[in-house]
Amino acid sequence: MKNLLLLTFALFSLFAFTGCETVKNTLYEPVPYDEIAVERGITLEEAEALGVVRPKSSIAPLIDAVTAVAPAPGVAPLASTVLNGALAIGALWFAKRKRTADKVSASLIQGIDTFRDVLDQTPQGEKIDTRLTETLREHQNALQVQKEITKLLERFATPTKKPIQLDT
Repeated sequence: MKNLLLLTFALFSLFAFTGCETVKNTLYEPVPYDEIAVERGITLEEAEALGVVRPKSSIAPLIDAVTAVAPAPGVAPLASTVLNGALAIGALWFAKRKRTADKVSASLIQGIDTFRDVLDQTPQGEKIDTRLTETLREHQNALQVQKEITKLLERFATPTKKPIQLDT
């Protein structure tokens, strides 16, 4: 889960910081109208209508630095495609692991049910079954997995066999 969160953060960072365009409002400042009017020989109203802007002098080195490390065209879509593919492969892998875990859980529960059925056929089977049930309950309580085991028993237990009651 931790790796998935780190991957999500990395994808967001890549999305947010690659291929970003410079926001003109923060990197440029309007040229005073009187400078434009004097240079071009026009009125202040005409200069205002032109809306000429220039780079802010204090961040000119920053603009050069940002444009120097800008990714090559097409890098962001390619990186996005690669990372989406990696996420898809990860999702398929997790789905396969879940299916495998479900099969193992079903097999283990059915094995325990079968063992209990065999015990019922022996002379001392009821005593051994009771002791087995107590031991399983103790181990599950120690591991604090009662809820998960109850869900698994509801899904996979043999319907003809009285289920193990985990509630004490």
